[in-house]
Amino acid sequence: MTVRQEPEERARPLPRPSDVADRRATLAAAALLVFGTALFWSPLRHVDLGAANGFGLISVLPGATLAGAAVIVLSFMLTLALPRPHRVLLVAQILVLVATLHGVAQALEPEARFPTAWQTAGFIEYIERTHTVSWDLDARFSTPGFFAFVAFVMKAVGQHDISPVLKWAPPLTDLMYLVPYMLILRVLRATWRAKWFAAWLFIAANWVGQDYLSPQAFAYLLYLYFVAILVNWFRHHDERTQRPGRRRSPETAQRTGGLWRVYNWLFGPKDPGELPAPQASVRDRTILLCLLFLLILIGTAAHQLTPFLMTASCAGLVLVRRCSLRGLPFIAGVVYAAWVSFMTVGYWSSRKGELFGGLGNVFQNVQQSTGGRISQTSPQTADVQQLRIIIAVVVVGLAVLGLLRRRARGIDDRVALVLLLVPFSSFGLQNYGGEIALRIYFFMLPAACLLVAYLFFPAPFDAPRVRDPRVRVRLGRLRTGPRRHWPAVAAASVFALLLVGGFLTVRYGNEKYEQVRPSDVRAFDVMTQKTKGVIGVVWMSADNPDLVGGTPVMPWSYRDFERFNYTPVIASRSDPADLSEIIQRLREQGPGGFFVTTRSHEDFQVLTAGLAPDFAPRMRAALAADPRIETVYADRDAAVYRLRNPPAEPNPPVPKPSGLGLRSSPWTPAGLIYLPVLLGVLFARELRRLRLPPGETWRLRPLTVLAVPLFLSVVAVIVERFLVIS
Repeated sequence: MTVRQEPEERARPLPRPSDVADRRATLAAAALLVFGTALFWSPLRHVDLGAANGFGLISVLPGATLAGAAVIVLSFMLTLALPRPHRVLLVAQILVLVATLHGVAQALEPEARFPTAWQTAGFIEYIERTHTVSWDLDARFSTPGFFAFVAFVMKAVGQHDISPVLKWAPPLTDLMYLVPYMLILRVLRATWRAKWFAAWLFIAANWVGQDYLSPQAFAYLLYLYFVAILVNWFRHHDERTQRPGRRRSPETAQRTGGLWRVYNWLFGPKDPGELPAPQASVRDRTILLCLLFLLILIGTAAHQLTPFLMTASCAGLVLVRRCSLRGLPFIAGVVYAAWVSFMTVGYWSSRKGELFGGLGNVFQNVQQSTGGRISQTSPQTADVQQLRIIIAVVVVGLAVLGLLRRRARGIDDRVALVLLLVPFSSFGLQNYGGEIALRIYFFMLPAACLLVAYLFFPAPFDAPRVRDPRVRVRLGRLRTGPRRHWPAVAAASVFALLLVGGFLTVRYGNEKYEQVRPSDVRAFDVMTQKTKGVIGVVWMSADNPDLVGGTPVMPWSYRDFERFNYTPVIASRSDPADLSEIIQRLREQGPGGFFVTTRSHEDFQVLTAGLAPDFAPRMRAALAADPRIETVYADRDAAVYRLRNPPAEPNPPVPKPSGLGLRSSPWTPAGLIYLPVLLGVLFARELRRLRLPPGETWRLRPLTVLAVPLFLSVVAVIVERFLVIS
């Protein structure tokens, strides 16, 4: 007797062996991710940060933690080796990577890391309390957009303690970076492996530490959205295969040889490295153009460097015909120049040498940003600094190789090339406190990570999945077949493992003195409680403060910003018990004078200025024993001292808010009229461009003729203000 089989059962296909293998490999990658995460985090509860040396956090990380990081990397690379993308697993792996690399220090330390993050808290607290700014207190009050925004949000939600936000801002910021970056990746002609590996590299290669709560982190997010909107919705719709170079005549088309091969490589037919531009309605593009203008305004009001790179990137994309908004660079440039001229006048009018002294000094800015930063450090700290330079050079070098490999396949990656080269133009500006090289690496990272991914996965598109292993499909220059991607994944895995190890070394290489301890914060609280007036903070410097840092490595001025004055005292290297200079500086500060030292600041002087390791303990012992000195607060991590009988003078009043320090010149009233009219004309010109069909841009000529004299007038006013006011 035979059993009749139902039609549904007969139609059910049997699982193919390749599908079963795919499912097993996916489960193995997920299991590796869970195992690596547990292996990384479990031993961290026993870590003693106080035992770190000049190599920073990696010197105290357990071996199991490092092995866990390697397993997490291998889990992601195994997922890349699968025949098709498993997006949920890939997203989970990138989230784990963010938490692992960018959240480990936050999990280990009780307070937010980076003393400069606490300065951000001081700016925010000042604006929230006074509802204004003071240009004479700090240059960053000249671009207060970010501080005012955070102060508004904090007050709106009724939150007055910013410490949790400071502490967990880095991993959250890095997650927010991925959203616009994925928007950029979606328009590129690349395989899914290249795109996901680029996103993974964007997290693993971002060791510069500019993701804490700060204007530059906020402005960088705006920059990524700015570029993402441009390359998604404002590219030319006539992008097509590049035709051969005009100089190649039919008679010479068949010639061969090394010279002609180079010529064909440069000027031969190339396919665009971006997918065809999507069609969008005029209404949608109008809204997006308004959003771009808003991003320019907010970015200009929030940070000094980012608006320049917004302008340069937009101009570069226009020049290579990857952006149709030809007038947008002029709009961004006018907004940036006008803000500097009108809104930051209180700062630049008296600091021309500081602001413009590095203008055009390319080689000097490069030297101060690279070798100049390691000339006075300890051997361990110098090794960390040199490794940072090596990683940056390797990433740039591999990016160039990836660009060349794609070009050899006949692909013209203009968007990636512009985004890679534009940040280097910043070398012609000021040295940015010796950090301009770090900022350039930071801004070129989106393009560099993409091009590095192209080096391993250069194909312009995914090949169809072939069921029959005997079948070979040739698509362009891409040959597909079983396990064809394994060599590339293996090579990428080696690079990924080295990069993660380098990240943990260089990102937290300064952790011995970059961590902020609760006693550091308590020391400044004590000073504000002991006096109601101006607080004169005296701090120890092993050398000229202009060489080793103009401010103490402490959470200084995280509140009551205007009450603090800072005076360095050069340490007497030969005799730590010589307190004469400290006492003299305290007398000069009057009744509000305090001498402050912290363990992080002392480690900074040892590692970066060559101070003897026992100098600070001997100095503290001398201060505690001196009858002229009173110990206000002291423990292992921080100490505050003051004179027992301080002089009554000087006793200066607490500075009142001074605003932006706006100033006028004879031509300023005219400039205030010309500027909004010019921006209105330029913006109307771009709105008009969106509604014109191809080939009718001549209709923009009336607005162009109107904009030219207005532009020249605004430039004349800006120059006149600079000459007259300064």
